[in-house]
Amino acid sequence: MVPPLAGAPPAQARTVEARTVDDRAADRRKAARHAAPGPVLAVVSLAKQRLWVYGGTGLIAQSAVSTGRAGYATPTGVFSVVQKKRFHRSNIYSDAPMPYMQRITWSGIALHAGVVPGHPASHGCIRLPQPFAVELWGMTRIGARVVIVPDDASVRDIAHRRLPVPTLTPAPPVAAWTGPEGKAEAERPADRVAGIVEVAHTKGPDEARGSDEAPSLSGRLLNPLERAKLARQQAIANAASTAAAARAAAATSAARAAEAHAAIAALRSAELSLAAARAKRDAAAMAMGDAAKVEDAERARELAREADARLAEAQAIAVEAGSVEAVKTAEAIAAAKAAWSAEQASTEAAQTLKATERNAEPISIFVSRKAGRAFIRQAWAPIHDAPVTFKDADAPLGTHAYLAVAPDAGGQTLRWLTVSLPPSRPAPPRQGVRHSAYAPSPPAAATAAGSRPETADSVLERFELAEGTRAFIEDRLWTGAFLIVSDEGISPETGATTDFIVVTR
Repeated sequence: MVPPLAGAPPAQARTVEARTVDDRAADRRKAARHAAPGPVLAVVSLAKQRLWVYGGTGLIAQSAVSTGRAGYATPTGVFSVVQKKRFHRSNIYSDAPMPYMQRITWSGIALHAGVVPGHPASHGCIRLPQPFAVELWGMTRIGARVVIVPDDASVRDIAHRRLPVPTLTPAPPVAAWTGPEGKAEAERPADRVAGIVEVAHTKGPDEARGSDEAPSLSGRLLNPLERAKLARQQAIANAASTAAAARAAAATSAARAAEAHAAIAALRSAELSLAAARAKRDAAAMAMGDAAKVEDAERARELAREADARLAEAQAIAVEAGSVEAVKTAEAIAAAKAAWSAEQASTEAAQTLKATERNAEPISIFVSRKAGRAFIRQAWAPIHDAPVTFKDADAPLGTHAYLAVAPDAGGQTLRWLTVSLPPSRPAPPRQGVRHSAYAPSPPAAATAAGSRPETADSVLERFELAEGTRAFIEDRLWTGAFLIVSDEGISPETGATTDFIVVTR
């Protein structure tokens, strides 16, 4: 504890001491904010006019905000950042500036710097004080989760047996891995994929980042993200090698085609020479038959012998040219087929690489009571959906969001944060906004007399995923994964350039 200032009265000493403690706490929060917090969850309370940001270290930032006023209500529900622009102007409200804009719906709702008077005052957006808007900009990436609640919300850690657990699998043998040149490179996956992870566990992130150590993958259990990164490294190598092979095959095909074209030209020339030799031989034979004098006949026979020799030579050249043309044409056809196959392999490798890049992104799971299904997205693309069995299917669930913020100390499971919203209620009309209307579910059925609303813990007991769906999730689950359990269906705001959006009001 820092001692009070010399000569300070007790009250002032206590104030200085309290301020020192507060400053230390502020320093810790500032350090956490600047230490790449990883997945973050931003929660906005309309009633409190406040925003909190949570991550793996807990609460890392908070600020006053100003949300939509009467007639321009800010919707509640679950959203994510779909666009970021430092310098943006509204395309709806008179080109109004919206610096450090982070869009959460394409219909016009965003977080951005603006006037924060201490009460709702916007056209539906969430205004932030300029310094905090800059700070929040640095904490988030596209896809960061934003939950807007009508009243208050409690964000807390949750550990529950029904939360999905990632599947860990033994590392593949690295000796069989080959690089772009086809040479065995046993250390490359360990160096590029597992090395930094393992060294970070013992040295800390800064030391690990600069370390040249390449621990072996042998004997390790890989989590889904490590598997995805390993697959991506192998896909990169495969894409590079197949692209190089395609270029080489294309060059070979071009060379063989040029040789075939030359052989065809030589064959045509030989055939023309053969035809000319035949014509001369026929002419010589005719002249020999028409010769009236002995001298003319002898001369005609000499010309005929020469024509026969030229004809024989032309025939030999034509036969040889035909043989060369047949070989070169066959080689050119084979090279063209090989080039096509190599190009197809390169295209498939590029597509596989693209898929592995998507597989390294966090997954999102949406369990909808309204739809009676579980939907799964990755990199904003649907990858799976399946029916879900609900207990007490007519009883409301509310809406509950769960974010996997970090691995546990052992690195074999995940730490989750959760926040809950109450069952939806009818939305007040929003004026002056050009966007597609959403249709929230009707108010959820009343719970039985004396029953309590569902909690983030209890709602996990209310549904059952098919075994195949659970395995599908757990095979892809890691830090950044997001689970939503809700009475609602997928909002029409959800599209090809968004994650799941669930509007509750």
